[in-house]
Amino acid sequence: MFKKPFTVKKNTNQRNSDSRKLFNRLKEEVNGESNIDKKGQVAQVKLTTFEGTQMNVYTIDKVPMLFEFSENGNIYPTVYYMWNNQKTFPVLICHEPVFSYLENGADLMLPGVIRSSIFPFPTFRKGAPVAIAFYSSETETVSGPSAVGCSMMSSEEMVVCGFKGKGVQVLHVFRDQLWDFGPKGVPPSCSLEDWNKIGVESEESEEDEETDERKELDACQSTLPKEEEKQEVIQEEPMENLLTRCFLAGLKHRFTRNQLPMDVGQFYTQCVLSCVPDGRRLDMKKTHFKKFATFLQEINELESEWIIKITPSKEKKGADIVADVNFSNKLFRDFEVTDERIVDEAPAEKAKFDAPVIAEYFAITEPTLKLFPGCSKGDLLTVKQIKEFVTKYVNENKLAAGGSVRLDPIIFSVTKIQTDTTPWANLMKEIHSRMTATWHIRWPDGREIVRKVSPPRVEFKIENRAGNKKVTLLNGLAMFGIDIRTICHQIQTGVATSVTSQWEVPGVEGPQVLVQGNQIHFIADLLIKSYGIDKKFMKGTELAVKKKK
Repeated sequence: MFKKPFTVKKNTNQRNSDSRKLFNRLKEEVNGESNIDKKGQVAQVKLTTFEGTQMNVYTIDKVPMLFEFSENGNIYPTVYYMWNNQKTFPVLICHEPVFSYLENGADLMLPGVIRSSIFPFPTFRKGAPVAIAFYSSETETVSGPSAVGCSMMSSEEMVVCGFKGKGVQVLHVFRDQLWDFGPKGVPPSCSLEDWNKIGVESEESEEDEETDERKELDACQSTLPKEEEKQEVIQEEPMENLLTRCFLAGLKHRFTRNQLPMDVGQFYTQCVLSCVPDGRRLDMKKTHFKKFATFLQEINELESEWIIKITPSKEKKGADIVADVNFSNKLFRDFEVTDERIVDEAPAEKAKFDAPVIAEYFAITEPTLKLFPGCSKGDLLTVKQIKEFVTKYVNENKLAAGGSVRLDPIIFSVTKIQTDTTPWANLMKEIHSRMTATWHIRWPDGREIVRKVSPPRVEFKIENRAGNKKVTLLNGLAMFGIDIRTICHQIQTGVATSVTSQWEVPGVEGPQVLVQGNQIHFIADLLIKSYGIDKKFMKGTELAVKKKK
């Protein structure tokens, strides 16, 4: 299946809800609990095999762990998953030489499966995911599992047929292209005694834990004083009350008329959420309003006069803005602050972002070498150094003619200028064009890289998605040492919009950031002010929304 290279069509991070569904599907397949990092970043990789089969591979922190042919079919483990969960799927044991046949593309023949009291034969249905481990009689160790496949008959049918014929269609083996897609680890090996303990120890430990928990619970219940049993439960403040308090506090202490008109989403983020008391969390979905727009509509109906006026935005389709605020509203005037945060605490002193130092050079080429005595081909020179060499050459050969330079055979052979004289600016431009533009990038941690021909750039693109909605694509951040999670959070809170990142996008160097709407103005300002990136290293800023005069 993965013997030949495959093509990655898409690689996207999954939402938490999709990850939970995946882990629930896995839980139905495996025996016991999986040793898997459920808090890791889960990504779905859509790929096409060399034979043209389309399938999904699921990676956790960039390590391929599971794969499937359809979202309703079997979910298969990779060798990386099996090495951390050796008996969660049914495992067949074969002699070590069998692996070479499987690696060359053969399916598992049943006569090659070891059946003994040392290796009990597992039970499984027809078409179930099956792993294959290998036993070495010389060292008496078991390695793997190092292959994964689909059973071509049930365990009962294998016994009935006398273990003859094909038993498992092998899909994935150690050292194939799917293994190469991950960190390229080596199969673990263990003694027979340790192998047989796997699975048994976990069951015993689970039983012991359950027993200990019961004992602790009984002990706690028996020692609880009667006063604690009678203690009344303190009722938590309704989420609707918290929302109202934060709304009024934000309106009174964090909002001014100078900010009008203001996007409703921005108002909610900067004024309402900023007032949530320490130790509390405001969850709109736990209120009966469900949406902030519904809350604004209802709070205007509480008194005889309105408190906040909301109108549709003329610039942004589908968005609303705060058009006016009635500061004489009784609800607003009577509100008094209790534990709401009306002033932000002084932020902890953060380490300033150290932008990489980018130096621009030109590399000496064979045609230009004559103008730079003492230098070699490939040496890097700054614009100032080039000017000094050329000026020295012109003065020594008395070629200066006012603001122009007379061309001798050497300068002509380098620049190919057809006139007898040329201005200094034109001469330098032609010399630079005959050299190789080079950029030397040095990060604060000491790492260095040299790029030729094309400079490092943060590239902005605007694309239309479903419903004619515009999105901003941001490429090239990794070259400047910018942490993707940090800048995504800054953009998300700064413009109150959805921000996601995608890895391994075809034709893109490093991760790609996707932002809803045309947000080039904000992101460019953020890169210049917070990250110290010069605007000359940005491409596509002209695509930003034109500001009205």
